[in-house]
Amino acid sequence: MRKYQIGFSLIELMIVIAIIGILAAIAIPQYQNYVAKTQVTRVINEVSQLRLTVEECLQNGLTNIGIGQGDCDPRASASNLIRGGSQVGVVLPSGYGVANITNPLTLTTTITAEVSSDAVPDIVSKKIQWLRKTDGSWFCKTSIAAKYLPPSCSYDSTMN
Repeated sequence: MRKYQIGFSLIELMIVIAIIGILAAIAIPQYQNYVAKTQVTRVINEVSQLRLTVEECLQNGLTNIGIGQGDCDPRASASNLIRGGSQVGVVLPSGYGVANITNPLTLTTTITAEVSSDAVPDIVSKKIQWLRKTDGSWFCKTSIAAKYLPPSCSYDSTMN
């Protein structure tokens, strides 16, 4: 009479669990990097949209940030990944912030955002800036590590 094995042995189950553990040890840090990259890209894009407003205001001769007659209303969207209050006196929801634009607007205006504590720890309190050159072109620099950055923005070690 032959005896057939039913199920798995303890060693086989331990090997499967070890393999799952090794894969998880590799995947979790990679996923955290992916989340950081997407959050950085999101903040850069949210700040970037203000460049159009700045250009429009400069073209129309509006140099003061505000919502009154003759002022430049930045129409900034609040974000949970940006820390900073409204420049035009609008009350923002708790935990939300907007980027700040140098006031008054000049040909070398800077748009700055600080990453809030809702982001992954590696990028919290880091700054992102879009800087306008006198020729009208813009460039992005940040204190966020280069490994998280898209090609449109560069790391600057002098930013604090």
